[in-house]
Amino acid sequence: MTTTFDKGLALLHAVLAAELGPAGYPGNAHLAEQVGLDQTQVSRMLKDLAAAKLVERDEQGRGWRVGPGYFALAEAAGDRQLLVPARPLLRGLVARWHEPAWLSVRSRDTALTVEAQLSHWSSNVAANLGARLPIWCTGAGRALLLDHSEAELGRLLTDVDFVGGGPRAARDTAALARYNAAARAEGVVIADREFEHDVVDFSAPVRDGAGGIVAAVSLAVPRFRLAGRCAEVAASVREAAHALEVRAASRAERTAGRPGP
Repeated sequence: MTTTFDKGLALLHAVLAAELGPAGYPGNAHLAEQVGLDQTQVSRMLKDLAAAKLVERDEQGRGWRVGPGYFALAEAAGDRQLLVPARPLLRGLVARWHEPAWLSVRSRDTALTVEAQLSHWSSNVAANLGARLPIWCTGAGRALLLDHSEAELGRLLTDVDFVGGGPRAARDTAALARYNAAARAEGVVIADREFEHDVVDFSAPVRDGAGGIVAAVSLAVPRFRLAGRCAEVAASVREAAHALEVRAASRAERTAGRPGP
């Protein structure tokens, strides 16, 4: 059975194929013909893809091309040493807590979801593949910035006005630096009502072999379902991030040792 996701993926591939072809940026009618859908469906799906920045209008506004979100996803997906071992670890978090879990990477001043495992019991906007969320008021975003000093945060977020987010979100770089200083010692960010009201994001950084932060593992839990399990949930997310580091390093070693063609 063809799902909406399959149709969206086919549409994205059609945009890329047309862009690389001699005809240039495709319009709605051409794309509808290529993927076998009516123009109304194609128009609606293109709006959704554009909202995720996976496609965008060309400079003249006559056709479509792949957007910055596509390239960010492609860059992250290129490192299969990270994404492949992340999937079972995220599934393990979902099975244990019945809450959505996801993997994010930094894309400029946003946290971009590059892998996600959903829950039948709960949903979260960040657990949508391709979601691009503020880096300063989400658990994943703060985990990705955990090593940044206040001065570095100021330079990165110079154009951010710190408006929006949840009731406990940081409202300037000084507050963000204080939040992260407290989380750094624990190795995990507990973002309580910083992005969504009455939701706690648990996020832990994933580091590469040089110790740099390359991704973040996250789990979102409604506050009413925590029931005194905050420390246990935080520990499980931190353990999943560490396990991903180990598995990614092992996979990279195996790949490096593989003989060439």
